[in-house]
Amino acid sequence: MCFEECRADGLDRRAFVAQGAATLIALGGLDSPVLGQQEQQPPTRVLDDPTIQHGKVVFQHNGRDTIDGYLARPKADGVYLAVLVIAGNVITEEYIPNTCAALALAGFVGLAPNVFHPIPDGTPNTNDAYAKYIDGHTELDRLDDIQLGASYLRAQPFVDPGGMGVIGFCSGGRLALLHGARSREIDAVVAFHPAPMQEKELKRLKVPVQVHHGTGDQAVPYERTQELEKRLRGQGTPVEVFLYENLDHGFLAYTRPYYAPDAAKLAWSRTLEFLSQHLQE
Repeated sequence: MCFEECRADGLDRRAFVAQGAATLIALGGLDSPVLGQQEQQPPTRVLDDPTIQHGKVVFQHNGRDTIDGYLARPKADGVYLAVLVIAGNVITEEYIPNTCAALALAGFVGLAPNVFHPIPDGTPNTNDAYAKYIDGHTELDRLDDIQLGASYLRAQPFVDPGGMGVIGFCSGGRLALLHGARSREIDAVVAFHPAPMQEKELKRLKVPVQVHHGTGDQAVPYERTQELEKRLRGQGTPVEVFLYENLDHGFLAYTRPYYAPDAAKLAWSRTLEFLSQHLQE
């Protein structure tokens, strides 16, 4: 779960975060045996598709290889439009690499910059660990990390110099919206149940926006997305919002207890259609 978004505007969600943290520890991230114990893998999992390649990459900050990320792209030679993937939790939770892989399967290059890189590997997903991370690595620091990821993508020979998109989840959804407002190279933003935004933060956001939110979300009430939609429409920003009846936070993520396969497939098809429409070569 996303520590910062759950405490946004003073909301007391610590128990919710703790529950999510325990779930993630139990799952064990990318090396989790849970998937192997299931009779059938989640229908939205595509990491094993033979037409794509994916794995960890490292890029530079202040001239040193200090920030890692997860990149996926089609195996076939060629150049492909790029999409940044902004996690609301550590990028080793498997649905984040899977999101990058799903983008590659659709003909994009997907990169999840590790905006959690100050957290040492193996640190438990506890409130105290997240609080220390938030205190020591500000939102502006994370936006810088995202820009470094975008710059890394631009330098790759397999990345098309045309449009670039950004997808974010939870607090990563908020970061995706902020990055879309800051960066001139972003042409489309997709946010899943984003953490709350202030009106002044949205003024420079002019590119098309798509938002997905469950009406049963216990971490970020879907009414926040309705407020976001109203503000964006009021300033002339193209926006479309999809609400998913009674679904809770993280319904796209098969690593989460509230995963809803049918809604996840529908939301993803809408995401790909949106990106294909607005990212131009």
